[in-house]
Amino acid sequence: MTREHDGRPIAAFGLIALGVLVLVGQLSGFSLFSTLWPLFVAAPGLVFLYLAYTGGKKEAGFAVPGTVVTGTGLILFYQNITGHWVSWAYAWTLYPLFVGLALNFMSSRTGDEGQQKASQILMRIGSIGFILGAVFFEVLLFNNGGIFGGLALPVILIGLGDVMLLTNKNRSLTVSKRKVGDLYVNGKYKNSDRLQQQIDEALAEDEPTPVV
Repeated sequence: MTREHDGRPIAAFGLIALGVLVLVGQLSGFSLFSTLWPLFVAAPGLVFLYLAYTGGKKEAGFAVPGTVVTGTGLILFYQNITGHWVSWAYAWTLYPLFVGLALNFMSSRTGDEGQQKASQILMRIGSIGFILGAVFFEVLLFNNGGIFGGLALPVILIGLGDVMLLTNKNRSLTVSKRKVGDLYVNGKYKNSDRLQQQIDEALAEDEPTPVV
C-alpha cells in the first residue's frame, strides 16, 4: 500500500462516524450542532495532520497547525459537553504541549536533533504547566474556593506575604552577621587599625581622672 492511500481508511471511518452521529441525532432529537460544533473547529486541524502524515519532509510542517487547531477543537469539545468553560484559566498551557508533539513528529521525518530537543522542552513545559494550573485553579479557587471555600484567595495572599517577610528577615540577619564578622574578630577590628585606635582613645577619655 502506498503512502497516498494510507489516509483513506481514516477518512472513511470518519465519514461513517459522522453519519452515525447525524442519524442518532435525528432519532433522539438532540441538536447535533450545539453539541458537536467544536469538532468542526477541529476538522481543519485534522486536514493539516493528514497532509503532514501522508506527505514527505516538506509537508511535515503541517503538523504544527494541525496539532494546535485539533487541540483547540478538543478543548472546546470537552468544555462544551461539561460546561466547564472556566478551565480556560489553565487549559491554554496545553499549547506548548501541542507544538511539542508537532515538533516531535517533524523531527522523526527530518532527523533534526534541534527539533527533537525543542519538542521535549515544550512538552515538558506544557505538561507541568497544565498539571500545576489544574491543581491550583480546581483545588484552590474554583467551586467557591475548593478546599478552602471563599477563604482561598486571602489565605494564599497572606501566605505569600509571610514568606516574603521571613525571607527578607533571614536575609537581613545574614547580611548583618557577615558585616560584623568582617569587622570584628577576637575583640579587635581586623580591617582598620585606625578605627581601633580611635575607639581606644574615646574609651580612655571617658575614664575618670584619679584624685591625688
